[in-house]
Amino acid sequence: MIRPHIRSDAVAVADILAAGWQAAYAGFMPQALLAPRIDPLRRRAEIAAWLDDFDTEIEHLLVAESTPGTVAGFVHIVRADKAGLGAAAHINLLYVDPARFGRGIGKALMAAAADWLAARTSGAVVLAAYADNPYRGFYARLGGTVVLQKTIDFDGHALASVYYHWPSPQALRAAIGPGQSTAL
Repeated sequence: MIRPHIRSDAVAVADILAAGWQAAYAGFMPQALLAPRIDPLRRRAEIAAWLDDFDTEIEHLLVAESTPGTVAGFVHIVRADKAGLGAAAHINLLYVDPARFGRGIGKALMAAAADWLAARTSGAVVLAAYADNPYRGFYARLGGTVVLQKTIDFDGHALASVYYHWPSPQALRAAIGPGQSTAL
């Protein structure tokens, strides 16, 4: 089941974020960048502070529950452009508990994000991923077109990023397919 987040989801979201960084970025990210971001206690403090200041006017956080009360993944949507690409919105974060990879949770979260955005905008949607992220092919399989590749400075480290584009939330949803339910 996909639902809007509640404040008590903060610990689960933080733990999934830390585990997701470890799973996706450990193979290429410098340890100096990675270490604090895979620390669950640090992530819990960051996420708690973030959710306390959450701006519901421009952002939305959806969580996937594998069973009632058990968060298995999340998607953070922002109704704002990214990298000057002229988008109406961007998918800022998409993470699934690594223990639950391959079960359709990421696809269900992207479908729910597309549905949420479709009710609010018809403009383009973008998503940035590190070029060396071994899971970024997922976005191409969901119909994302690479429109920009650039190197970003992340705390003094150069990391290549790839930006995926969908012309609208409806196009993203259509690429996912009508049969994809947001219920898990």
